[in-house]
Amino acid sequence: MTSLKRAICLAVLFLSAKPVFPQTQLLPAGSPSDSRNSEGTSVLAELRFTGLLRIAPAAVAAQIALHPGDRFDSAMVDKVVRALARLGWFASIQVEASSSTAPSLLTPENSKRVALIFHLEEFPFLSKVGYSGSRLLTPKQLEKMLEDKKLAPGLGKPADPAALQSIAFAIRAALNGLGHPDAGVRITREEAANATVRVRFEITDGPLLRVRRVVFDGHPGLSAKLLRAQMHNVAPWKPLASWLGKNAFTRDAFEFDRQRILTYYQDHGFPEARVGVAQVAISKEASLRWLPWPHKSAAAGLTVSIPVEAGPLYHFKSIAATHALQQAAKGRAPLPRTLFGPDSERPYSQDEIDKLRRLWMARIQIRSRELNSPPSPPVEVIKTFDPEVRTARVTFDLSDSPPYIVQRIEFLGLHKFSDRYVRRRILLREGHAVDEPALEAGLLRLARTGYFKPIHKEDIHFQLDESTHTAKVSIRLQEIGQQRATLSGGTGQFGSTLGIAYTVFDLLNREELLSAQLDGGPESLQVVLSLAKEGIFGTRASLAFSVFNNVIRPRFATSAKGPFFTSHTEGISIPWTYPLTDSDLLGVNFVLSRATSEYPLGTSPGLTGLPPLDVRSQLSSHSLGIGWAHDTGNERLQETSGFLSQIPLPEAGLAAA
Repeated sequence: MTSLKRAICLAVLFLSAKPVFPQTQLLPAGSPSDSRNSEGTSVLAELRFTGLLRIAPAAVAAQIALHPGDRFDSAMVDKVVRALARLGWFASIQVEASSSTAPSLLTPENSKRVALIFHLEEFPFLSKVGYSGSRLLTPKQLEKMLEDKKLAPGLGKPADPAALQSIAFAIRAALNGLGHPDAGVRITREEAANATVRVRFEITDGPLLRVRRVVFDGHPGLSAKLLRAQMHNVAPWKPLASWLGKNAFTRDAFEFDRQRILTYYQDHGFPEARVGVAQVAISKEASLRWLPWPHKSAAAGLTVSIPVEAGPLYHFKSIAATHALQQAAKGRAPLPRTLFGPDSERPYSQDEIDKLRRLWMARIQIRSRELNSPPSPPVEVIKTFDPEVRTARVTFDLSDSPPYIVQRIEFLGLHKFSDRYVRRRILLREGHAVDEPALEAGLLRLARTGYFKPIHKEDIHFQLDESTHTAKVSIRLQEIGQQRATLSGGTGQFGSTLGIAYTVFDLLNREELLSAQLDGGPESLQVVLSLAKEGIFGTRASLAFSVFNNVIRPRFATSAKGPFFTSHTEGISIPWTYPLTDSDLLGVNFVLSRATSEYPLGTSPGLTGLPPLDVRSQLSSHSLGIGWAHDTGNERLQETSGFLSQIPLPEAGLAAA
């Protein structure tokens, strides 16, 4: 049987601005053969790996999707080569396909048995990493920064050039954010005879060049002061700009500000506004210095020029909805009529259009859930501009195209929180239709946890595929931290109190919440320690355990001096909650407590209810409460112990027993 060989070659990329891939090659064939020929089907009989020194063959075999006995397919070999290249383990990959002479019980007798031989060259193992040359960032600071960004180099692992290049980019970006736009990072390698390598990042800080001026070129149409107010990252005019890093220029920081400026234009009557790429130039300006005596000196800095074309100012002519859309949302509360009449006074606002579209989407999707019907079609916006009179007509209608199906949801910026923790709080699910109201509700619920910064619309990106009608959603999150301290207290029955609450999340890597609270005042003291765990035993339920200790010693200013008695209450509380649906929550709470009251000697028995010689009373009690909560969107309904109360809160919670 003739041998089977094909060639595919990927060149090695050594460009500093691009990741480096290993060299891959499928050795050329002397007489190619197709698996669809008449002599029989080609079947993979064996896999062999050569050139491995430190990596076990079983570890490599676990990374590929080919196994002996599978049908041989050259396209699958290409995927395997790419999968091995993405590991970052090998400097070169060569694949040889030849006929196999080894006996195998996995292949039919009339099939062609193929042996795949992978000739691999390993990267040397990383033995040491060093940083030098920077006066601004110490090695410890660099190590912590890389660890937070999940870019820390793995000692004892293959030295992947792409990973090392990513580290260099991160260091340079950090220096750019400190006002050093000309910073550079050079990677030096020192390979040893034992196939290990030492890597050093030689850093050049470069001169300090801070942003001193921001100008808007072209035809802005709005004042420079108003446009500068939209800039948050590159803003040298703001207080403490040097301490907050707002007088340094980076492309990522400017892109955020550019989107904010463009959004402001579109929300204030300029739908055709354009904001270009900033041009940065070094300039010198005179500045006043006070040491050693007041004098003026020329300081080098950066001038940022932003090209802006505002375009014509448009006003709303009318905002309307088609009859089909109104019928689809029939039965819900009507929208304000002022939004559907002629209105030539209000400037065009994309933000207002987006809010109305989300409102229509929520109305028809809620009705679709109530009727258990298939996913409702999306709402499209038809905008008609009249350039002569500069007016805009906006019409909301049901789209003829089917809804987009969520193919993948990706969360960016997670360092301390797991993907599972975030995904459970987002109501949007992969494999379901895109539901913007559900996504917004889930992100709002995530922000209420207090562990993430507020999520804005520029943090959410939809990548739509028109051919498959699917959507990929990426959400960028900014973590605040896993621990938080807040002040508590207020005016109560026995005077004012002041306290502090401290919470730690995921300390034990089990997505648990540990909290401690201490409240006290002249007449009371309360200590609470609690542990809460969501998804207990792999279910949707949540379980908590709290230990409390309360001490009350009341004094009354209008009567004789006290204290009249001391009440000491201690116990445990075990609440259990289970989400029945996305809007219904069932809860059970068990409380076991013991209260001890002490009275001073000489207290009248009529006040204490005790025999004359007793000054202490003890009372043990336990209670079991069952509650139900329903989230209706704008208000919360709670039902406990047979009564129904209406509370104007936006988020559902467990009713107190």
